[in-house]
This record gives sequence, C-alpha cells and structure tokens, in this order.
Amino acid sequence: MKTSPDITDAARVVPPRRALLGGRIRPGRVWPLPGGPGCAGYARRALAEALTALRASRDVIADAQLMVSELATNAHQHACDHSPHELWFDPCDDGAGEARCAVFDAFADAGLPGYSWTSGDCGRGLSIVRELSGGRWGMLRARSRTGAPVHGKAVWFAVPVRVPAGPPLAAS
Repeated sequence: MKTSPDITDAARVVPPRRALLGGRIRPGRVWPLPGGPGCAGYARRALAEALTALRASRDVIADAQLMVSELATNAHQHACDHSPHELWFDPCDDGAGEARCAVFDAFADAGLPGYSWTSGDCGRGLSIVRELSGGRWGMLRARSRTGAPVHGKAVWFAVPVRVPAGPPLAAS
C-alpha cells in the first residue's frame, strides 16, 4: 500500500504574494496534493496541522476539515486530469481574524456548479462550504504556486482564527 508523502515535509512556505483576497501581500503555505482518492484525507491532515499551529479551536478545525475535504474531493472528481492540485493556506495578519484556505486545480474553464436539491449526490459540498464559512468563500482564477506557473482556479474559504504576532509560519 502506497502512503502519502509526509505532510510536514511536503509543505513549503511560499514567498510573499498577493493574498487570496484583498490584494494584500503576505506569505502562505502550499502543499501539492496527491492524486487519487487520498487527496481529501491528505488535505484534511495538512489543514488541521496548520490551524493547530494557530491555536484554532477544535470546532473551527473540524469545520475547516469538512470544507477542505469537499473542495479536494471536487478537484479529484471533476478536475482529476487537470493537475497540479494544490492546497493553499494563508494566515491573515491584517486584523481580519481569519485564515484562508483554497484548493487549486488547473481546470481553469470550470465554474462553480449551481446547487439543486434535486441533483442527487452531487452539488451539496459547496452548500456545506457556504454554510460553514458563513458565506466567506468563492472562486478565483489563479496560477499554481508549485513548479512552473499553471493557470487554473482556486476555490477558497475563510475560517476565524487569532493569528499570533510574530514571524510568518515556517515549514518544519
């Protein structure tokens, strides 16, 4: 059985760049997501580690894990042939009291699907993200943060955290 790469070893601090929202410049972390169905589990573990380092509450971490699981599953199911897939984490230091997480894939032409209660098993994940994030979520056109820049999209959400003062998060 093949195991996923170690989360701590795979994370890297990305250079300061425009944040997911607001155009402010700040550093963040990025993890390349493995292909296949293990993508969501890997994203949940990586995000839990990052939020734990910020001393986020267990409830916030649990909600964030559910949201990132939905986004990573969507990337795997709907953009599996459009790599790279990446998990982005941007702790905000602008007084907003939130951190932003995104799942990137290179399926740039895809938009966010609409939601229908009659759509069967598909489409409910984004409603979960909308509800748990309190409406602080969306999609933006972006470039990958690992390797050569690839155009795609990032679906993001925000969670409340108290970002400690001091240097940016560093990969361990």
